[in-house]
Order: sequence, then structure tokens, then C-alpha cells
Amino acid sequence: MKLKLILAIGLLTLLALPTGWALADNGPHGGYTATTDACAGCHRAHTAPAARLLVDTMPELCFSCHGSTATGADTNVEDGVYAERDFETEAPAEGDVNRGLKAGGFVNALMDTDFDGVATSVPVTSSHLNDGSTGTAWGNGSIGSGAGAANFSLSCASCHDPHGGASTTGDATYRLLRAIPIDSGAAIGVNVADEANKIYTVSDANNKYFGEGYPITPGNTWTAMDQQEREVSNWCAQCHTRYLADSGSGSTGSGDDIFTFRHMSEGTPSTCDSCHIDFGSPPTLRTTVGPEWHHNVECMTCHVAHGTTAIAGGYAGTVEWPDGATAPNGDARSSLLRADNRGVCQRCHGK
Repeated sequence: MKLKLILAIGLLTLLALPTGWALADNGPHGGYTATTDACAGCHRAHTAPAARLLVDTMPELCFSCHGSTATGADTNVEDGVYAERDFETEAPAEGDVNRGLKAGGFVNALMDTDFDGVATSVPVTSSHLNDGSTGTAWGNGSIGSGAGAANFSLSCASCHDPHGGASTTGDATYRLLRAIPIDSGAAIGVNVADEANKIYTVSDANNKYFGEGYPITPGNTWTAMDQQEREVSNWCAQCHTRYLADSGSGSTGSGDDIFTFRHMSEGTPSTCDSCHIDFGSPPTLRTTVGPEWHHNVECMTCHVAHGTTAIAGGYAGTVEWPDGATAPNGDARSSLLRADNRGVCQRCHGK
């Protein structure tokens, strides 16, 4: 009862904030003044029930604003959907209400993974850990170091810095991403630049999760958003070190005994005619290339960050894990992909 009362007080504190409150990193995550009251939303100096003086453990603390029934944030990461429900009316809007979040969801997600034009909200089949439990960070480590880092613990704060200013220079970052994820083993850090206008939802009205980068249009090649996607791939590779691969890595060995030949996850296709028939203005795409395709091929081209509802049957559901294990299998092998089975492959290669 006491904990519930503390949480209720904390949330009321957040909801009572004036609409003109600084939103440098969005919400209570940064932009603090010399007399800020934001600290009281999450911390207790002498009576904290959770470590780091927090009013609750993660992810429950994060879900108290970003969860299914919360009212503190528009981004419902528990269900992977955007809702206009916080104290701030953003201008410009930061997403389309009742549309799926770009990152999917941790518990449920609103996605059209079979491309039938109908999005459904169902439980996720695979997701990143977010509750402090442990798993294997596949591909973490140097060449020849095995399948990855075992007993790797992840929580929301492993990737996101709730205080903002998470770059190596103290500046705001995209989605509050830490320059170096906790326990990743990275040394230098990757600063993913924040968006001038934040957009949290997918671009397709049917919640078709593919090519959530930014489609190339005439005169709009290699935009700032393309660069941001490349930064995100480099950021992901701080944990999944040996997954990062440039064009040509599918036929050039890495020297690793597990992650030997790899699909590109950073960069542009090796040849223009792999996607274009001619190069007029605008150039003509091959019919096998979906309209959502864009020049960059990065981690987020095929995967979501939080969780997916994609299914994996047949061959796709029996793919071995990098350490050779065959379980869990079936839909659990959806591997955060944006489309059922290996639909992400078909969308570009169209065999």
C-alpha cells in the first residue's frame, strides 16, 4: 500500500508540471532547472524502496509512465502504440494516435507483419530483455570469441539514460540512448543525434513495419536521417559487435568461426543496378523492390528494437541459435524481425 501511494504521488507530481516545462530530452528526462521538481517523480532521498533511490524497480518504474494504463507519456512501450495522453500538447505532433511505435512493444505490438493491410495488436513473439534478467548478447566480443556474452543482463536503463544528456559530450541523444550501453564492453561510444522533430510512430498508416528508415526521393539522398540510421547500427554493434557488416560481407569472410559471412547491416548496396532499372530522374526501381526501400541498409531496416509480433514457421522457425541450440524455436525465432518468417528478405530480393 505504501509503495502504491509513493508511485501515485510521483505520477501526480509529473502530471502537475506546467505545459511550458523544458523538454530538451522530452518529458522529465533532462532539461532540469536549478530548482527542478522532476527528481521527485522517480526518486526518494531517504525512503526509497528500490536501488539507486528509485520509487520502484525497472521496468515497472518506466511502465508507470510508458505502460498500458499509465498517463505520464504518449509512448506506450508496453503495447507498442502511441496515445495522446500526457500533460503536453506537442507541436508539431510526435506521432499518430493509435499507430504502432517504430520500436514495436515489449508485451504486445500493433503490427502488420504479413502485409495484408490489417494491423493487429497481439503478444510479441520475441523482444529485447528489459527487466534485469539475463540472456546472451549474440556476437558480443572480438573475432573468434564464441557465440557472444552469456549471462548478459538488460534493463531499460542499460540502453536509455533517464536523465538525458546521454552523449559523450553531454548533449541530448536519439531516444535517450546512452553513448555506451551498460556492460556492452564498448570503449569509445556512439552518439546518435537527436531528432529536431521527434516522430515515434511508423510512417505507414497500416502499421506495415518495413523500411522504417526514410524512403529516398529525388534530390533527397543521404539525408540526415540516413546518417542517423547508420549511427544507430554502429550503436547496436556496441553489444552485437560482430553483426556489423558493410557491403560485400556476404562473400568476404570475417575470420570468425561463427559470424563468418554476414548480410550487410551498415551502408549502401554494392551496385545501383541491384535495385534500379535505369537512372533517370527519378530512377526507376525494379518491380521486386518495395516502395518503402531506401538506400541505407541498417539494423533497423529489418529489425525492431523492443519487440515484434512476427511469426516464424517452417525453415524460419527451426534456424539454430548462434551457439547451435535449437530451442526455443518456432515463433521465438522471429528475432525482432519486422515481417513474418523471412519476409524481410523477400521485400528486397523478391525471388
